[in-house]
Amino acid sequence: MSTRVLHLAVFVMLASGAAAQGRPDFSGDWTLDRQASVLQGQSAAVESGTMRIAHRDPSFTFSRTFIVNNRPQEASFEIRTDGAEVTRRDGPAPSRSRLEWQGSSLLLTALFTTPGGEVSNVVRYELLDGGKTLRAIEDLGGAAPPHHNVWIYQRR
Repeated sequence: MSTRVLHLAVFVMLASGAAAQGRPDFSGDWTLDRQASVLQGQSAAVESGTMRIAHRDPSFTFSRTFIVNNRPQEASFEIRTDGAEVTRRDGPAPSRSRLEWQGSSLLLTALFTTPGGEVSNVVRYELLDGGKTLRAIEDLGGAAPPHHNVWIYQRR
Protein backbone atom coordinates (compact mmCIF):
# COMPACT_ATOMS: atom_id res chain seq x y z
CA MET A 1 0.00 0.00 0.00
CA SER A 2 2.77 2.48 0.88
CA THR A 3 4.53 1.79 -2.44
CA ARG A 4 1.33 2.66 -4.29
CA VAL A 5 1.02 5.95 -2.34
CA LEU A 6 4.68 6.76 -3.03
CA HIS A 7 4.21 6.13 -6.77
CA LEU A 8 1.11 8.31 -6.79
CA ALA A 9 2.96 11.11 -4.95
CA VAL A 10 5.88 10.95 -7.42
CA PHE A 11 3.45 10.98 -10.37
CA VAL A 12 1.63 14.04 -8.99
CA MET A 13 4.92 15.90 -8.43
CA LEU A 14 6.17 15.08 -11.94
CA ALA A 15 2.85 16.05 -13.53
CA SER A 16 2.70 19.38 -11.71
CA GLY A 17 6.33 20.11 -12.60
CA ALA A 18 5.67 19.33 -16.26
CA ALA A 19 2.64 21.64 -16.25
CA ALA A 20 4.66 24.48 -14.74
CA GLN A 21 7.45 23.96 -17.30
CA GLY A 22 4.91 24.30 -20.12
CA ARG A 23 3.92 27.76 -18.98
CA PRO A 24 5.47 30.51 -21.07
CA ASP A 25 7.21 33.62 -19.78
CA PHE A 26 5.41 36.73 -21.07
CA SER A 27 8.28 39.06 -20.10
CA GLY A 28 9.39 41.53 -22.71
CA ASP A 29 8.94 44.83 -24.45
CA TRP A 30 6.13 44.74 -26.97
CA THR A 31 4.97 47.08 -29.76
CA LEU A 32 1.35 47.18 -30.89
CA ASP A 33 0.88 45.94 -34.46
CA ARG A 34 -2.05 48.23 -35.22
CA GLN A 35 -2.60 46.80 -38.72
CA ALA A 36 -2.91 43.22 -37.44
CA SER A 37 -5.12 44.20 -34.49
CA VAL A 38 -8.93 44.32 -34.63
CA LEU A 39 -10.20 47.07 -32.32
CA GLN A 40 -13.75 48.21 -31.59
CA GLY A 41 -15.44 50.93 -29.56
CA GLN A 42 -13.14 53.46 -27.90
CA SER A 43 -10.18 51.17 -28.54
CA ALA A 44 -10.45 51.87 -32.27
CA ALA A 45 -9.01 55.33 -31.56
CA VAL A 46 -5.68 53.85 -30.42
CA GLU A 47 -3.05 54.97 -32.94
CA SER A 48 -0.04 53.10 -31.52
CA GLY A 49 1.12 51.49 -28.32
CA THR A 50 3.87 49.83 -26.35
CA MET A 51 3.72 47.39 -23.48
CA ARG A 52 6.25 46.06 -20.97
CA ILE A 53 5.68 42.86 -19.02
CA ALA A 54 7.88 41.55 -16.23
CA HIS A 55 6.73 38.00 -15.55
CA ARG A 56 8.39 35.81 -12.94
CA ASP A 57 5.65 33.35 -12.09
CA PRO A 58 3.63 33.93 -10.01
CA SER A 59 4.50 37.67 -10.23
CA PHE A 60 3.16 39.58 -13.24
CA THR A 61 3.80 43.32 -13.76
CA PHE A 62 2.25 45.08 -16.73
CA SER A 63 2.62 48.63 -18.02
CA ARG A 64 1.43 50.04 -21.31
CA THR A 65 1.19 53.32 -23.16
CA PHE A 66 -1.36 53.95 -25.90
CA ILE A 67 -1.29 57.00 -28.14
CA VAL A 68 -4.79 58.40 -28.74
CA ASN A 69 -5.21 61.74 -30.54
CA ASN A 70 -1.43 62.23 -30.28
CA ARG A 71 -1.62 61.97 -26.47
CA PRO A 72 -0.25 59.16 -24.29
CA GLN A 73 -2.61 57.13 -22.11
CA GLU A 74 -0.81 55.00 -19.55
CA ALA A 75 -1.90 52.10 -17.40
CA SER A 76 -0.10 49.64 -15.17
CA PHE A 77 -0.81 46.93 -12.64
CA GLU A 78 0.84 44.20 -10.60
CA ILE A 79 -0.92 40.91 -10.00
CA ARG A 80 -0.20 37.25 -9.31
CA THR A 81 -0.89 34.42 -11.75
CA ASP A 82 -2.37 32.16 -9.05
CA GLY A 83 -5.94 33.46 -9.42
CA ALA A 84 -5.92 35.38 -6.12
CA GLU A 85 -8.31 38.32 -6.29
CA VAL A 86 -6.86 41.83 -5.98
CA THR A 87 -9.08 44.74 -4.93
CA ARG A 88 -8.15 48.29 -5.91
CA ARG A 89 -9.83 51.45 -4.69
CA ASP A 90 -7.55 53.94 -6.48
CA GLY A 91 -8.17 55.25 -9.97
CA PRO A 92 -11.43 56.25 -11.61
CA ALA A 93 -13.36 53.14 -10.49
CA PRO A 94 -12.91 50.56 -7.72
CA SER A 95 -12.03 47.15 -9.17
CA ARG A 96 -11.56 43.47 -8.44
CA SER A 97 -9.13 41.54 -10.62
CA ARG A 98 -7.60 38.10 -10.89
CA LEU A 99 -5.09 36.50 -13.27
CA GLU A 100 -4.96 32.74 -13.73
CA TRP A 101 -3.42 30.13 -15.96
CA GLN A 102 -5.58 28.32 -18.48
CA GLY A 103 -3.18 25.93 -20.17
CA SER A 104 -0.43 28.09 -21.69
CA SER A 105 -2.63 31.22 -21.68
CA LEU A 106 -3.16 33.75 -18.92
CA LEU A 107 -6.73 34.93 -18.31
CA LEU A 108 -7.26 38.32 -16.69
CA THR A 109 -10.72 39.04 -15.29
CA ALA A 110 -11.31 42.60 -14.07
CA LEU A 111 -14.59 43.93 -12.69
CA PHE A 112 -15.00 47.70 -12.27
CA THR A 113 -17.71 49.36 -10.18
CA THR A 114 -19.04 52.40 -12.04
CA PRO A 115 -22.04 54.68 -11.42
CA GLY A 116 -23.80 52.89 -14.30
CA GLY A 117 -23.14 49.41 -12.89
CA GLU A 118 -20.41 46.80 -13.01
CA VAL A 119 -18.16 46.67 -16.09
CA SER A 120 -16.34 43.45 -16.92
CA ASN A 121 -13.09 43.27 -18.86
CA VAL A 122 -11.77 39.80 -19.67
CA VAL A 123 -8.44 39.45 -21.49
CA ARG A 124 -6.73 36.24 -22.63
CA TYR A 125 -2.96 36.62 -23.16
CA GLU A 126 -1.29 34.15 -25.53
CA LEU A 127 2.19 33.89 -27.04
CA LEU A 128 2.39 32.93 -30.71
CA ASP A 129 5.15 32.39 -33.28
CA GLY A 130 7.59 30.93 -30.78
CA GLY A 131 7.12 33.90 -28.43
CA LYS A 132 7.63 36.64 -31.04
CA THR A 133 3.96 37.67 -31.01
CA LEU A 134 1.65 38.36 -28.08
CA ARG A 135 -2.10 38.23 -28.70
CA ALA A 136 -4.51 39.71 -26.18
CA ILE A 137 -8.14 38.84 -26.83
CA GLU A 138 -10.32 41.28 -24.90
CA ASP A 139 -14.06 41.26 -24.21
CA LEU A 140 -15.69 44.22 -22.48
CA GLY A 141 -19.24 43.98 -21.20
CA GLY A 142 -21.62 44.45 -18.33
CA ALA A 143 -22.64 48.09 -17.90
CA ALA A 144 -20.27 49.17 -20.72
CA PRO A 145 -21.14 48.92 -24.39
CA PRO A 146 -19.88 45.43 -25.31
CA HIS A 147 -16.96 45.04 -27.65
CA HIS A 148 -14.41 42.42 -28.66
CA ASN A 149 -10.81 43.41 -29.39
CA VAL A 150 -7.86 41.42 -30.66
CA TRP A 151 -4.63 43.20 -29.75
CA ILE A 152 -1.50 41.98 -31.56
CA TYR A 153 1.93 42.93 -30.23
CA GLN A 154 5.36 42.16 -31.65
CA ARG A 155 8.38 41.58 -29.42
CA ARG A 156 10.93 44.41 -29.65
